[in-house]
This record gives sequence, C-alpha cells and structure tokens, in this order.
Amino acid sequence: MNYRQDNQDDTWAGLIPEQPKQETSLGVWLAVAGVVFILLCLCTGGGFLLYNEFFTAPTVEPPPVVPTIAGEGGVGTPLADIPPTVTLSSPEDGPAATATTGPNPTVTLPGGVTVPTLAPSGNVEAVRLAAAPTIDGSLAEWGDTPTYSSVFRVFNAQSWDGTEDLTAVWRLAWDNANLYIVVEVTDNVHVQTQSGNLIYRGDSVDIQVDSDRNGDFGDGVSPDDFQITFSPGDFAALPPSAFRFQGREDGSFLDAPGGHNVTVAASQTATGYILEAAVPWSDLNLTPQEGLVIGIALNASDNDVPGTAVQEVMMSHVSTRRLTDPRGWGTLTLR
Repeated sequence: MNYRQDNQDDTWAGLIPEQPKQETSLGVWLAVAGVVFILLCLCTGGGFLLYNEFFTAPTVEPPPVVPTIAGEGGVGTPLADIPPTVTLSSPEDGPAATATTGPNPTVTLPGGVTVPTLAPSGNVEAVRLAAAPTIDGSLAEWGDTPTYSSVFRVFNAQSWDGTEDLTAVWRLAWDNANLYIVVEVTDNVHVQTQSGNLIYRGDSVDIQVDSDRNGDFGDGVSPDDFQITFSPGDFAALPPSAFRFQGREDGSFLDAPGGHNVTVAASQTATGYILEAAVPWSDLNLTPQEGLVIGIALNASDNDVPGTAVQEVMMSHVSTRRLTDPRGWGTLTLR
C-alpha cells in the first residue's frame, strides 16, 4: 500500500477559523516601543556623561614624595632632577666617556665589614702626627685615625660592564713637612700597565687639591689647583709611582713643571692593595698650619680588563666631584 504524505494546507483547509488581520498594527506598536526605549537609553547615558563632565569636581592626585640626596653644603637635590648620564670632556675621561651621579650610602667589604660613609658635605680632616709614618704600604702606624670612603661613582667609560667591585677607604695625617695618606683599596681584579701621566688608565688613586680655596673659589681650575695620581704598580715588574698635574689659567690640567717629590709605597692584599704616600707641602705650594682648610677630592680608579690601559670607573668621596670644577670637591681641614 502506498502512503501519501498529506499536504498540510489541504488537510486543515476550512477547519481553522480565520483570524482578524491585526498583525500589522501590533508590529507597528512594537516598533514604536523599541524606538522609544532606545531614545530613553541614549538620553540617560548622555545625561550621565554631561553630569560627570561639567558638574563634578576633578580628582587631584597628591604630588609624589621625591627623596633627596645632599649636595655641596648640604643642599638637597631631588633624585628626579639628576640626569642618568652626563657627558664629560676632559683629558681624564676622553670623548667616549660618561659620568653618573647618585647616592651610594654604604659599601660592604668582603667579610661583612661595612665601610663608614662620609658626611654629605664631603668634609674630611687630617690629624697631626707626632712622628712621621714609615712609607711602606702598611696600616700599622695609623692606629684609629678617622677613615673616609670613596663610595660615589662619578665616572664610567661606555665600555664598563656595570660591575661595581671597587671601594677605597682613606686616612689622612700631616706634619710640617708632608701631607700623609694611606688608602685601603678593595678590587677583585688588579690591572695597572701605566706610569707617568697615564697612571689613571689603570688601578690607581688620586687626590685633587685646591690650595687657595678662599682666594679663587670658582668653576674652573687655576695654578693653585693640583691633581696627584698614585699607582700601586703591578706587584711584579712595574713599581709604585706618582705623578703631579697642575691647573692652568685656561682651566685645564697639565703636567706640573718641575715634576714632584712624592714618596709612595704599596702592598698587595687578599682583596686588593694598600697604598701609602707622603706629599710634600711644597708640591702643593702650601705652608701648613692647624685649622687650614683647602679643597680636596679623594678618588680611586678601576680597570678590570687585563692587558689594557683604560679608566673604566672612578669612585670619589664626594658625589659632586668633577675633574676641572673645584666647587664640587670637598674640603680638608688640618687638625
């Protein structure tokens, strides 16, 4: 038997009562309601935005608290105002060098010994000795004289790899003949291949002295300003040595006429070296007396690449040190 699927229209024809034709008017009302609803939503949202824009007070964020470091004379400098790098141009630094400044409050030496930090002003003192120390690269005769540390990185070459392994702790003394210094340097790699006016291109220390700070204190060096560099040698074929630079009227540092009469000695230690020196007052054109105040910067240079001659990093006892600007150096008082 064949099954024929009913045609739905044919089967139910005449059985469903015809409905009034109201679909058109209902659809119109639904459309109108939808439009009204959308308009209400738009008006509500727009009103909310206008209220927030014109009738509410803006929220003011409080200014951030900026930490400060003390500059020369104890004046605070906001960290945000300190540029990350400062391009230097000097015989010491070379054209491709940059200097950085910033706080470095403490440095820890091997064995957990904390290096004492310096007062923000950079002031140091030299104690008067009853008997001159033997210049032999030893701390034995220095007792409990005050110590000052060079913990501020004031220069680094672009080739520097970022390793900070250099610290220098200074002691100073004097008598009528000499200014005495001894500095204990911590450095994990010792490299020094130079002498004479190129000492700074290896592991070394130096002092910068403004011998007439009260007379011509300004933003450039002059003949009363000196820089004496000290080399510990290489503890093999190259002996310890020193070199003296002197300021010129044009504001540059050049080799000092007449050389120097500095005595220097050094000894190697498990963590670096000790350098001891006697600087005659005549090399600084000074006559010492108790209470004398002169300008000074205590600096240490580092080179960690064997077989090279390059000044990679300089650390100073004062964060504002610049090569030819004595205003950023600290002071030395004879006690």
